[in-house]
Amino acid sequence: MSRETKQPPTKSRKSTKADKSRQGAASKAGSKATKKDTSAGRTPRVRPMLTSRAAILALVICVIALSLAYPLREYIMQRAQISQLREERTRMEDNVAELREREEALKDEAYVEREARARLHFQYPDETAYIVIRPGAEDEEEIDPSEPKDPWFTELWRSVEEADRPDPDEGL
Repeated sequence: MSRETKQPPTKSRKSTKADKSRQGAASKAGSKATKKDTSAGRTPRVRPMLTSRAAILALVICVIALSLAYPLREYIMQRAQISQLREERTRMEDNVAELREREEALKDEAYVEREARARLHFQYPDETAYIVIRPGAEDEEEIDPSEPKDPWFTELWRSVEEADRPDPDEGL
């Protein structure tokens, strides 16, 4: 006899599939079967990982994300453009302030005279102007013999012209 006892289900408790499978397993344990019984080693049914509801939810989330991606990108680009324009505006305002200061300075005749004398070496008709050249300044102005005297394109054109001329030593 088997150690498990068969008890009828009580009135308060309903029999379930698990109870029936236990009862069937107990009765089959005593008898020897030559064929493998698949019902005894049966695994419970596994729910699929991706249900149709989950797939639809994932699809809706992807559609929402894609529909928000372009406007979000445009918003970020516009914010960057606005900050760039604000920086440019600040630079322009600084430039205008400098130009206004310069305009005020140029209204002063003493400033204009001082600038004309310093920059342009202007003088009054009865004055004699002297320009002092430092001895080191002459050495700096000397031309280095390794530097070309003409611009590069002139040198290039000259070399093309020389290549076109036949050599007088070669006889054709």
